[in-house]
Amino acid sequence: MTTTQTIDVLEELRLLTPRLRAEAVDLDAARALPSTIIDELRDHGVFRLLAPRELGGAETEPLTFLQVVEETAYADGSVGWCTMIGGCYSTFAGLLPPEGAREIFGHERTISAGAFRPSGVARPVDGGFQVSGRWRLGSGSSHADWFLGGCVIADDADGAPSPAGPGAARLMFFPASAVEVIDTWDATGLRGTASHDYSVGDLFVPAHHAMWFSDRPAVERALYRMPVVGLFAAYVAAVPLGIGRHALEAFRALAADKTSGTSLAPLASKPLAQAHLGRAETVIAAGRTMLVHAVELVWEKVRSGQRPTLADHRSLWVAATYAAQAALEATESLYATAGSSSVYASCPLDRCLRDVRTAVQHVVLQEANYEHLGRELLTPADVPGPWIMDYRTAS
Repeated sequence: MTTTQTIDVLEELRLLTPRLRAEAVDLDAARALPSTIIDELRDHGVFRLLAPRELGGAETEPLTFLQVVEETAYADGSVGWCTMIGGCYSTFAGLLPPEGAREIFGHERTISAGAFRPSGVARPVDGGFQVSGRWRLGSGSSHADWFLGGCVIADDADGAPSPAGPGAARLMFFPASAVEVIDTWDATGLRGTASHDYSVGDLFVPAHHAMWFSDRPAVERALYRMPVVGLFAAYVAAVPLGIGRHALEAFRALAADKTSGTSLAPLASKPLAQAHLGRAETVIAAGRTMLVHAVELVWEKVRSGQRPTLADHRSLWVAATYAAQAALEATESLYATAGSSSVYASCPLDRCLRDVRTAVQHVVLQEANYEHLGRELLTPADVPGPWIMDYRTAS
């Protein structure tokens, strides 16, 4: 898939928005995306945009995928979230050992799901690991072909988890047939993401189905030399930005018709509503601009052959946090300004608020990232923030 084709995908998704919204009305009850939406997204190649060309992927630039995520989240938050997870995880096809990448991502219809947090334990054995664990928030579990899960590597001597440190954790990949999905996802927002718990028990995972973020990538091209988790944060932030755009649209439509009991004038004519809408539009645009700028700077540096610094990793996390929090602020303001109309489940603002509030609970978008940044600025000798996790200290 060429760059021109990926641009065509974006245009096609824009045309697809009304249909995605129409099919997404039942997501709250189903708590999963319908197969029709998944097949549509597969057919448009969104889950292969970041996979290497050798495996039939588009290997597109990060900003293109960022736009794709925002566009699908503008259609519906759960659709955008599942697009983001399944699509950005195809990056691992450029990071895994080649044999593992072919086995996991070699099929053009493959979608992966899972969580990075090392909640499992992996015991080294000949040829790989015996893995057991249970992970939370396996977004996309209803339609995944492969799952991934972070694991602490057990000590060879007694099987106890080793102390945290370099090489102590690995990301393991398991076929869906070996995974038990545990029905736990009954959330208020992003209900259609099927973000259930999942587990494996004493499962053999070959060594070529394991990696960690700070490993040297198997594919040495620019996309796979980018900060993995930093880019993930940027992609996650594109979901609130898309939801925020939907909230802006929904508010304008509502304000054109809504009147209050004390005035026959529509809400759109009220100075306070105009001011709140103007500010919401501005803060979302500012958040997007900061996020795009951060991604562009790191991308150009990596494309020129430079290695990202720890500051580059940090810039992606912080820009993602700012963009997501801006979208939350804007959506909350519009919801409040709409008055009692927004409290009904039939009002798009209700869904937007539930979805954006849930999205920004993700660890890469939480306000605690500002605290980590401030600590580094004031006491630079202290331990760096969470962006250290995929910083490569060697080329």
